[in-house]
Formats: sequence, C-alpha cells, structure tokens
Amino acid sequence: MTEQSGPQRSIADMIRRPMLTGLQDAELIGPLGTTRINEWVDWIAAVVAGQIVQPIVHERDAFADRVDTLSDVGKRNKQLYRDAAQEAQQLKSRVAELEAEVAQLRSPAGSAADPAVTSATTPAAEAAGPVTGSGSGSGSGSGSGSGSGSDETGGPVLSLRDRLRSKYPATAEALDRRDAAAAEDADRTTER
Repeated sequence: MTEQSGPQRSIADMIRRPMLTGLQDAELIGPLGTTRINEWVDWIAAVVAGQIVQPIVHERDAFADRVDTLSDVGKRNKQLYRDAAQEAQQLKSRVAELEAEVAQLRSPAGSAADPAVTSATTPAAEAAGPVTGSGSGSGSGSGSGSGSGSDETGGPVLSLRDRLRSKYPATAEALDRRDAAAAEDADRTTER
C-alpha cells in the first residue's frame, strides 16, 4: 500500500474495504466477470463523484452566488452614486439660485424698486431672456424692460420680495422678522 494525500487517501479508504471483501473469491473472467467489474467501476465513479466532485460543485456554486450578489450590489451602489451626484448637483444649483435671490433682497431698496431690475427677475422675463429695453418707458425694447409695470402676460410685475413670499413663505417670514428687529434696533439707537 502506497502513501497517499488527503482526498486521495479518503477515497482509497472508502473503496478498499468493500473492494477487498467483494472481490475475494469473485469470478472475474468471462461475461459474469465483465458485469462484476462494470458494477465496481460504476461504484468507484460514484464514490469519487460524491467525495471530490460534489464538494467542488457546491463550492463553485456558492462562489458564483457570491459573485452575482457582489455584482448586483456594485451595480446598485453605482446607480445610487449617480443619483446622489445628480441630486448634489441639483442642490448646488438651487443653493446658487437662493444665494442670488438673497443677494438681491439684501441689495439697497433703490435697485429693487427699479422696474428694469424687477421685471428682469420675473419668471416671464427669465423665460424671455435678457432685458433689452432702456428702462425709460419709451417702449424701445421687447417690453420686458420697458418699465411699464406689468409683465408679458399682462399681470402686475411682482417684486422680488413678493415672489420670495409666494414661493418660500417661511423664508420670507424670517427675513421680515429680521428686518423688523433691525428697524427696532435702529429706532433704539436713534432715541438715545
């Protein structure tokens, strides 16, 4: 008997005893021997398949399942990253819009009352493009900057604060409270 390694040894141990007892005094010559040998070959193949091939198949299937799972997770993460990047870009552009509106709200009252500035910030004027009128009311432009006091739809031009109040009431209220507090502080300092 030769020295054998792990899997080979376990297969040999499994086959040896039944083969020795089954082949003792067995007739292996002729058609009966051929049948007997074929039965033993089939049995040995079944033992090898059960001891070696099946564990490898199970391990391969488990590995394939893990690869599929990781691929699906990777695809989902990639899509979630794209969605998050798109949302971040939208939020950045929205923040830029809000900062521009806040900057216009904080600008001196004279420029906010200017009809050319006010009409240039209305939604209708934004859709029409840049202001091309002179702002004098002469009607020499496209009408969006003519200073007529109405937008292209015929309705009154809303001030930036009114637009802010209609779109973002909570923000407008906060700005009103801040302005009221600043006015009270100014009154107190002038009384002293």
